[in-house]
Amino acid sequence: MADLAEPRDIELMRRLSAGDEDAFLEFYRRHQGGLFRYAVHMVGRPEAAADVVQETFLTLIRHAAKYDEEKGAPASFIYGIARNHIRKLHDKEGRYVPLVEEAGSGHTPEWSSEAGRPNGNGNHAAVNGRGGNGDTALDGLERAEIAELLRQAVLTLPDHYREPVTLCDLEGKSYSEAATLLDCPVGTVRSRLNRARSILLEKLRPARMEAKAAWARTGGKL
Repeated sequence: MADLAEPRDIELMRRLSAGDEDAFLEFYRRHQGGLFRYAVHMVGRPEAAADVVQETFLTLIRHAAKYDEEKGAPASFIYGIARNHIRKLHDKEGRYVPLVEEAGSGHTPEWSSEAGRPNGNGNHAAVNGRGGNGDTALDGLERAEIAELLRQAVLTLPDHYREPVTLCDLEGKSYSEAATLLDCPVGTVRSRLNRARSILLEKLRPARMEAKAAWARTGGKL
């Protein structure tokens, strides 16, 4: 993955600040896709995500001169604008769903094969990463169902948990890349991911148990 402070982005921001329309178009092409995927995961609806992206780039046109190279990469600047618009949308729609209360045990469940596992780069597969030819029919059904349930469960998280899950687990960014985009320490990204994964596992566990029960009731037949 390209360096978040890629020199080309910095050059484009300088030109954009000076009113260069061609620079804006190139910057838009470079970042529109990633921003749209991020917004979809954060708001849950493509049409709303498209609005967020549009508002983000309109804001960029108006406030490009506020970008300070000393304070971060252009990607961090544009994602920060998007985050603000997403938060405004959440506040307007009041779409938060109550979280599972912390059990008080102090134990964070492992982000295991039930909902993803590390891939070796600090990133994680989002759902049941076992794969291989040894999967049963139940495994396949569970993965499909849990993938959709996971997508819905992620949308119930508040932004400070949803953002690292979206960037690291769904977009495949490293901890350091997510920390740069979110303007926070790597340790904060890690701790928020651990807590978010714990919450998501708690939300998915009943669905997994129900799937197994349904399989048992049918005698293992599709």
